[in-house]
Amino acid sequence: MSRIIKSSFYSTVEDKRIIEATVLPFFDPSLSEDMDLIEEEDEVVRLKQEQLRQAEEEAQLILEEARQQARQMIEEAQSEMDAWWEARRQEDEIVREQASEEGFNFGVEQGREQGRQEALAEYSQALAEAHSILEEAPVWKRRKIGEAEPFVLELTLEIARKVIKEQFEYDQEHLLALIRRALSHTQEYKTITVAVSPDSYTYVQENRARLIDVLDSQVELMVVPDESVIDGGCIIRTSLGNVDARVDTQLAEIKKALLEIQAEESE
Repeated sequence: MSRIIKSSFYSTVEDKRIIEATVLPFFDPSLSEDMDLIEEEDEVVRLKQEQLRQAEEEAQLILEEARQQARQMIEEAQSEMDAWWEARRQEDEIVREQASEEGFNFGVEQGREQGRQEALAEYSQALAEAHSILEEAPVWKRRKIGEAEPFVLELTLEIARKVIKEQFEYDQEHLLALIRRALSHTQEYKTITVAVSPDSYTYVQENRARLIDVLDSQVELMVVPDESVIDGGCIIRTSLGNVDARVDTQLAEIKKALLEIQAEESE
């Protein structure tokens, strides 16, 4: 190629003119080889480009396929994860319900056991109190009877006093009978004085003869009123001593005797 260019534009110094020369076709074998080489290089380049394009297309396909597989894997993984979480949630729900049911049953059973224990404790306490009461009952009974006996005795004597007084007031023959019984135990042979209440004096004096019947005929009997004789009865005065047949005195003697008996039983 350099030689061709030099031949076409060759000029001498003398002419000082530009000579135009017609370039004739020139066949150069080496040029043909270059052209072939260039064509081969172009073909190689084209082939490489084609291979590159195909490689790019294949790579794009592979990439797209990889993307689809990745999306599918992600979707499958997401689906599996959702299924796992759903299964876990259901298991947790079952466990929670079981725990709640077990807790409820445990609470119910614990409440029943606590109630049973409390009822048993109350029953045991009541039974112990009942045993204690039974053991103390005889002592308590004796103590109460002991506490009540003086009152009962006093009440009984008071009732007796009122009954006797009413009997004497209703029928003074009882008083005469009492005086006659008292006179029958005397040993006096001189003078006997019978002291009665002022209310009974007139009646006894009027019936003095009925009293003498129980005495020796030589004994002098005197009937006198006495303020100390209140609720009936009489006092027999003799030279040997007195016989106190007043109701109050008789009841006091009865009370004294009963208290002595009570004291002996308490021992």
